[in-house]
Amino acid sequence: MKSAPVQARFQEVLGKKSSGFVSSLLTVVNNNNLLKRATPDSIMTAAMKAATLDLPIEPSLGFAYIIPYGQEAQFQIGYKGLIQLALRSGQITGLNSGIVYKSQFISYDPLFEELEIDFMQPEDEVVGYFASMKLSNGFMKVVYWTKARVENHKKRFSKAGAKSPWATDFDAMAQKTVLKAMISKFAPLSQEMQIAVIADNESETLEPKDVTPEQPLISIDEPKENENSQSQISIPEDQAPQQENEEFVEELFPVGQA
Repeated sequence: MKSAPVQARFQEVLGKKSSGFVSSLLTVVNNNNLLKRATPDSIMTAAMKAATLDLPIEPSLGFAYIIPYGQEAQFQIGYKGLIQLALRSGQITGLNSGIVYKSQFISYDPLFEELEIDFMQPEDEVVGYFASMKLSNGFMKVVYWTKARVENHKKRFSKAGAKSPWATDFDAMAQKTVLKAMISKFAPLSQEMQIAVIADNESETLEPKDVTPEQPLISIDEPKENENSQSQISIPEDQAPQQENEEFVEELFPVGQA
């Protein structure tokens, strides 16, 4: 981290924010014994992905993480990071996701994607998860996955074990999965978002040795000025690997229903 080439690279990507980012990186590594075991090259690669996306890596902020997978460190985007990158496009005016409970669920029409929920009812058994989006051109999208569908996705794509976020924070990971599926297929994708989704897809298939903090439910509506600021949640994701991209499309649009 103290070498001139490394400092120059972060300076090139982050400008005046490079010193703060480097300090944050050193703090993250020093405070995580498992991350200390990862190779320096893998830590630098993961950190550079976060720097390129202009996302802070402090775990408490929830934008991006550097996660130890044995001796390899991997970049993983957080719940807020997905939203941050999506909002940066300037074309999204509303973005939300959440949990659907059995007592609140009324109906869902997959043909026209009409989801009816009574949020006045008490929270009880979780039956599904939703994500919704509004674009400035008037386009609106709602995606709803049952809990069983999310569990099938987890089994299909995630090789994570008992210590993974899927095991400790299933609802948070489920919301992130549905949100990512919607954004990566239906939102205007910047190059940043494509990079983030690809990197997150790669980390899904690895066996984590540490967990990330739970991501809170985020709801953004009508973002105002200063949308490019990191200090607020503004419009933060695909050329995902071809196989997974096709599998996502298949899940959202089954053959014969596209």
